[in-house]
Amino acid sequence: MKRFSCLLLAFLLFGLGLVSAQAAQKSAVILPFVANVPQNMSYLAKAVPGSIQSKLQQSGSLAATLGNARAAGAADARKAMGRADYAVWGTIQVQGNQAAITLNSVDRRGKTWSKSTKTPLNSLTGSLDALTQAMAREAMGVTLAASSQQAMRTPGSGATGGIRGGHGASSDILVNETSQQYYLNPQFRYQGASAGDSSRLRSQRLKVNMSDMAVGDFNGDGKNEVAICDRHHLYIYIWSNDGRLKELGNTLVSQTNVNFSMRAIDLNRDGALELVIATFDEERNRPYSFFYSFKGNRLSQYAERTPYFCSVARIPPTYSPTLIGQGWDSLKLFSPGVHAMIKTGNKYALGERLNLPKEATAFNFCWLPNSRGGDGDKLVVLRDDERIKIFGARNTTSAIHTTMEKYSGSAVGMEHYKGMPGMGIDTNYQLPSKYYAPMRFLSVDLGHTGEYVLIINKPVSTAAQFFDRYRYFPQGEIHALYWDGVGLGLKWKTRRIRGSVGQVDLADLNNDGVLDLVVGLNSSPDLGIGSRQCMIVAYPLNTQATNPNAPVDMSDFEVQPHQ
Repeated sequence: MKRFSCLLLAFLLFGLGLVSAQAAQKSAVILPFVANVPQNMSYLAKAVPGSIQSKLQQSGSLAATLGNARAAGAADARKAMGRADYAVWGTIQVQGNQAAITLNSVDRRGKTWSKSTKTPLNSLTGSLDALTQAMAREAMGVTLAASSQQAMRTPGSGATGGIRGGHGASSDILVNETSQQYYLNPQFRYQGASAGDSSRLRSQRLKVNMSDMAVGDFNGDGKNEVAICDRHHLYIYIWSNDGRLKELGNTLVSQTNVNFSMRAIDLNRDGALELVIATFDEERNRPYSFFYSFKGNRLSQYAERTPYFCSVARIPPTYSPTLIGQGWDSLKLFSPGVHAMIKTGNKYALGERLNLPKEATAFNFCWLPNSRGGDGDKLVVLRDDERIKIFGARNTTSAIHTTMEKYSGSAVGMEHYKGMPGMGIDTNYQLPSKYYAPMRFLSVDLGHTGEYVLIINKPVSTAAQFFDRYRYFPQGEIHALYWDGVGLGLKWKTRRIRGSVGQVDLADLNNDGVLDLVVGLNSSPDLGIGSRQCMIVAYPLNTQATNPNAPVDMSDFEVQPHQ
């Protein structure tokens, strides 16, 4: 009998514990916000609810989800809350450099809570964080655990996941610097992290003035190598165990032509990538594209050179890498139309023409696949002035968005004289135009969350705003942009990178099983043209720790971007 009483008491206590735990678990639904903001900030309507949802998500005490129904007041919010305990809605208004936020909530019994604040734009995220914490504490009776936030905030605190085996992940990775949201890599903020936290790899300086770079398995041994071009040569390196690049081979591509662009593609599908190098002669810009194989650690021509500008692009609907090409025009530089290339014997020739806008070249476009909940695929084109132009998948004749900011920032270019057909060109009077090789567009879903971002270089230079041909930018940032339904918003970015960014790639640089954001750098302009060197910098990406609900960066957008 005594034993039975003990078992009954234990069962009752266990049942009470379950009831208590279930009672403690609360839920909230965050409804879309009304955003009275300038057009270039329209992404705030989605970013603000996402930021609130991420902050309210509290394991064991509060579950937060995003809703779709809009609410004009408490009555609408109660109808939209479903089975949740609370509904949250509000407004955000931006005038000049000031923002006003109103945050409201209502529970199942109809009890409401509301609070407003005004804040400078550069403090928007911090003010939103304070409002969210106040609402959680005062309206929901939940105190957001400081320990979990501190774990995301403190450098070297060992937040969830690891950058590489044996190292805890640094928590300096964040989407915006005020909310301290952990994201991908410790260097993705201005302050960065300590030099010894494995958040950045850096090679030695190479006596090469980089024109382009690519990372991939070129010899088919299952390990990645690094290919670097200068004006006339191609070099192949591998990352050695001592953290230095070891040269495996090199070749002269062309003594007369200048290397313009390099892309990698497995042309024969044998597991080893071939290198496609587009070149031009400096007198008339006539192109020749070369194809190289590195099987057996020996550089050899995979196919005969072809008199076209060749590159590689991922073409829908399969988004598999495709060899593309374009002809030469004496006046316009590029002849109309970009084509898929077909192989006949040992030669490549133009095949089917792709459905692209007239300003597209073989180098300046990529497709951004539809993200979860998006409105379709987007075609991204870099204009001659290096602003990004966005087209819809079904209409490639009318752009739906053009950025005010300039991207890419390549220093490799072709001079050419523009003219009308039948009209002569006086080179003594007319100044030549210059077409700069667009850097690689990377369209990726890093965290496998269904959210695609466009990774591209953002050059940083004061002199470049006044001198069009100043191309050796002293600093750069790598930006990840996403389509928010209206324009391109900033998802995350690296801190400032000192040096002139030459190229960007995504690959496992040091073959440790961790994906890296690889950046090729040329030395800063103060060394002089003849003394320039290059190096490789890589940022290991902890994609397992990616938070798909992380808010976008609202703390560092520009109200009036540089023209």
